[in-house]
Amino acid sequence: MRYFDLNILQTCSSTNDVAIKNAKKGLPEGSSYLSYLQKNGRGRNNNQWESMKGNLFLSTIFRPNTNKVNWNQLSLIIGLSILETLITLGVDENIIELKWPNDVLVNKSKISGVLLESFDDFIVAGIGLNILKKPQNEIKWKTTKLYDHINKDFSLKYIANAILKITFKNYAIWEDKGFNFFKIKINNNIYNINNKIVIKLNSQSEDVNGVFLGLGDNGSLKIKVDNEFLEYYSVDNFFFPDEELS
Repeated sequence: MRYFDLNILQTCSSTNDVAIKNAKKGLPEGSSYLSYLQKNGRGRNNNQWESMKGNLFLSTIFRPNTNKVNWNQLSLIIGLSILETLITLGVDENIIELKWPNDVLVNKSKISGVLLESFDDFIVAGIGLNILKKPQNEIKWKTTKLYDHINKDFSLKYIANAILKITFKNYAIWEDKGFNFFKIKINNNIYNINNKIVIKLNSQSEDVNGVFLGLGDNGSLKIKVDNEFLEYYSVDNFFFPDEELS
């Protein structure tokens, strides 16, 4: 297992900002930052991450020894690690899922998200996890919090260390064996597999309608359109029409 070093902050602009600054100074892989308060948290696609005191804000530095084209797979590896951690904390494994590419859901409600920010020779991964409070600014998803689903209290430091321990264990396996080692496990926990999906691509005027088959090799989004199998590593947007109607 790779080593990590958890640093505790009382407050900061965002833990990703702190990790990026220190990574640029040359701090090693595994340098990690937990803050009890964030003033300017952010999520994927420059969305604001509502940083409510009592929730978990955690960032860590990675310096992968793999081809940079594969670095985006880390969001799924970390998402799986969060899922596995939550199960060890007492969340029912039958109600927890991964949503491609970077969210963790419990009872179809968002509990956690992962933000990767890549640079020339390092990645910073930011993890937000709702512990005590449910953000209210999430438009697309219902939200939930850890203490809706377990009946035992844990400190934020304990939870952060638990996430990092499993994350760096899986990270070492990913570097050694590649993404496909995790593919079956992730697909067993992926949200809305085998349901209808609509994919939007700016490069195409028409939407792609198919059936979501889970993740393909190397972390792609795999769908079936008529009798053809297609894989996408990046999409502009997607949704599940049956979910929209429910």
